Amino acid sequence: MRTVFVVGVAALLFLPHPCAAAGWLHRLPIVRDTALLAWPPGGRRMFLRFGAHSYEPARATAPDGRQLDILRGQPVVIAPFQELVAVPWQISGQAAGEPVRLERGVTRDEFWDQILEVDADSLRVVPRYRLTESGYFGSALPTHVRSIALTPAEIEEQQNSLTDPIIPPRLAKEIHWTELEGKALPLDFQKVLLASPNDRSPAFAFQNGQWLTTWPSDSAGWRKEDHWFAPALLIGDTLFRPAPLSAATSFLNSAGGRTLPCWRLLWSHRGITVHQEMFSFPPSPGSEPCLWVRFRIEHAPVGVKLALGMGRRPGVHYWDDGTPERTPIPFFTMEPRYRRSGRTVLDGQGRRVMAAAEPFALEPLGPVEMLAVFSADDQGNVYLQTPQHPGTGRDDGLSSAQFARAKNQFVRQWTERLSAGAQVHVPSSEWMQRIDVWRSQVESITRVHYEGKERLSYGAYFYQAYFGIEEAWPVVALALWGRGGEAQRQAEIMLEGENLSKANVHHQSRNGAGPAAAAAVARLTNDRRWLASAAPAMIECARWTERVCKQDSGSRSGATRGLLPPHIYGGDVRDPATSLYATCACWRGMTATAEALETLGSADLVQEGAGLSTAARRLYMRLNEVVETVADRTCSPTFLPLALELPSLGGKNEGPHPRITATRLGNYWNLFAPSFLELDFRGPGGGDSAGDWVFDYAQAHGGLWGGLPRFYNGLDAAYAIGNISYLITRSLNESACRPQALASLQSFMLHAASRNGFTIPEVAGLFPYRFDRGAYERLVREAPWSFGMYDAGRYLQGHISFTEPLGAGAGEALWLVRRALLSESFDDQGRPDGGLLFLPCIPSDWLAEGQEIRLRDFPTYYGTVSITVRSSIASRREIAVEYRFVPFRNNRSGVRPRFRIRLSPPGEQVQEIIFVPTAGRTTRITANW
Repeated sequence: MRTVFVVGVAALLFLPHPCAAAGWLHRLPIVRDTALLAWPPGGRRMFLRFGAHSYEPARATAPDGRQLDILRGQPVVIAPFQELVAVPWQISGQAAGEPVRLERGVTRDEFWDQILEVDADSLRVVPRYRLTESGYFGSALPTHVRSIALTPAEIEEQQNSLTDPIIPPRLAKEIHWTELEGKALPLDFQKVLLASPNDRSPAFAFQNGQWLTTWPSDSAGWRKEDHWFAPALLIGDTLFRPAPLSAATSFLNSAGGRTLPCWRLLWSHRGITVHQEMFSFPPSPGSEPCLWVRFRIEHAPVGVKLALGMGRRPGVHYWDDGTPERTPIPFFTMEPRYRRSGRTVLDGQGRRVMAAAEPFALEPLGPVEMLAVFSADDQGNVYLQTPQHPGTGRDDGLSSAQFARAKNQFVRQWTERLSAGAQVHVPSSEWMQRIDVWRSQVESITRVHYEGKERLSYGAYFYQAYFGIEEAWPVVALALWGRGGEAQRQAEIMLEGENLSKANVHHQSRNGAGPAAAAAVARLTNDRRWLASAAPAMIECARWTERVCKQDSGSRSGATRGLLPPHIYGGDVRDPATSLYATCACWRGMTATAEALETLGSADLVQEGAGLSTAARRLYMRLNEVVETVADRTCSPTFLPLALELPSLGGKNEGPHPRITATRLGNYWNLFAPSFLELDFRGPGGGDSAGDWVFDYAQAHGGLWGGLPRFYNGLDAAYAIGNISYLITRSLNESACRPQALASLQSFMLHAASRNGFTIPEVAGLFPYRFDRGAYERLVREAPWSFGMYDAGRYLQGHISFTEPLGAGAGEALWLVRRALLSESFDDQGRPDGGLLFLPCIPSDWLAEGQEIRLRDFPTYYGTVSITVRSSIASRREIAVEYRFVPFRNNRSGVRPRFRIRLSPPGEQVQEIIFVPTAGRTTRITANW
């Protein structure tokens, strides 16, 4: 149990000094790792601690070098919820007025290595309650996960392993879900998304019941600010809140079995049980969404009350702005300036921050926190509403009836939305819950209105921005899951002139990704009219590829002639490299555009498509020649460089990278490798394809952990789509690859996404944080107070707890699940060849006796298909398959669909049924063992 104690500060004295200041907190000026200042004899100063981090000096010395004795007093609590305390120092042994040298110590980074002094005279209000924790850290985790505790040597062995330490190459048998789950501590400290459809300002929750809303900031210098709310029980003069990862968490399951984005928590303290639920919904049609919160307190003795700590924090993100001073002071010192008006809390601008159905008192809790204390209704309920966007403040509060109506409408709306399009039932609650939640995430945050217009968004917090590659994943996923209208709207945004501007740093990849996504949407919706409206932008992208690949052909080398010109590599690496990936992406966009036009276009578009098809084949052959030229066959496996002729390497190609994560270019190769694999460019042919080279090299040189791409000390699992897609594609023809593909896919579900909230970040720390319980606890505790992306190195290398839900990640997940259940096959030119494989990558126990799998109304490139699989493998030695295929009309694909159903019941030989489907009626097929 962790307790923060409060003591008085009246006897503490300070001297003024010139330094950066923010009220009661000052940053001492540092010169050569030392701050020099006068220290009165017998006087005291206080320095800040934040959780496990200290902003105290490392040591104090006199000018003559003598080390001075430090007497530390009892820490003084400043902000109990944020774990901000001041540590009093008294130094003995120096003469009156003698300066003292305060040494900073070992340099880590400019954000942490500061000396922050607390001015007691400015602390006008100190907390009058102490805060402690109920329960124990991590107690809500499954036993086999909670027990993870690798030694430093074991962590180092995994980190230095050149082969995947979790999923070996050519895995011989399936790895069970529970075994895979126990390989690393989970990402359960991540923000949990609580948002309405197309929500431009989502709310977020954490594993301890804390939540936040994010508003535009009215404070100078900050674009956004968070309003945070942290629940606790108030018993006497003590606040009790659940220890991190001690509360049971889940999403709401509807009566019909849907998993809805309503976050629920359950925790207890000495027989008192607290139920909490939160969901996002507009209070009235056309209004901005609010977060609705209900607490139900059971078995509470008289006098126990619900309390809510609250405050503000700036949305400070330093990574992309080098002008502000890099210090955490703004996070620690933003005053709430809240006031109570009736049953509402208003901010300094008179805007409603919170409304309650029950009466409450509001009081300061130190200089930067406030505390609301509620009187529950007769049933122990407290109902709250926290707006997700600033609006006019009112003091009318809300009612339990309003909450009930909002929840009923929320359940109805999300049930209807998740029931639209393709539907699936599989015998796995883990898969089913994730499918629903990922669908709700895509519906909420991929298409939103911000910066004056409707846009696509990569993420929902810092990453509410358009990059142009990753946004294609949810676009195609929506089409694959039968949400064609939404997929079309998002594809249209990808093709807007602003998003195809050649002035953008990502324009080369965007030029291929946008048309490829639009072509997939056109084929999966079979919508000729929509394709005709999108075709001009798609064709222009293809013609741009043709033009720029021909430029400067006389002056370019034999290796890069005919490819896209040199450009900033991937946006992060500023070397103007020739990107093999970017040219392949544009080839994929061109060939997909050509195929869509030839299949669904008018006579003029068919002719245009034929011309583009010829150009795409030429570019493919040129890429084949380049791949043959630049591949380094002296390596084992063959190394394929993706960044060619870098100026920083004297015009040489990158690599090879013996240990991929050892160098910057190696780490970025490991991001572009799965991006390249996603394109399914097979290359020169022969025994191995270009994709085989890339995957096998990553697999043999430290690029993978649990089938997911490593990035420095972390995972950049948001880019795992290419690795897993490659394995699923490979398993279409080599069933022996299925266990590795399945393990990698389920590893993505378990280790790329949080185990409880199913949110997928970009870079997530791995070594040592998810194997060492002490390091993991520090990450979890700091997550609600994350400073954001203040440092590119610490973020990219996985050393901070900044996380946010990515809509692109949810789209990627849905695409991968669809491929595991139903996959189209393509020829070596990237064109659909008529093949449809059902159940290529599912756990074998889904086909055990009595199990049933149902896929309903899934669009494919050739029509809509539904299939039901029922197993009687033990009783009758058979598995029955029923399907219904409704082919698209007026589809000139020129190929006849061929169905393959792969059945792999536990302990039995794999069987495949291959047939040409009967159209328009339900057909039954039986496989016998």
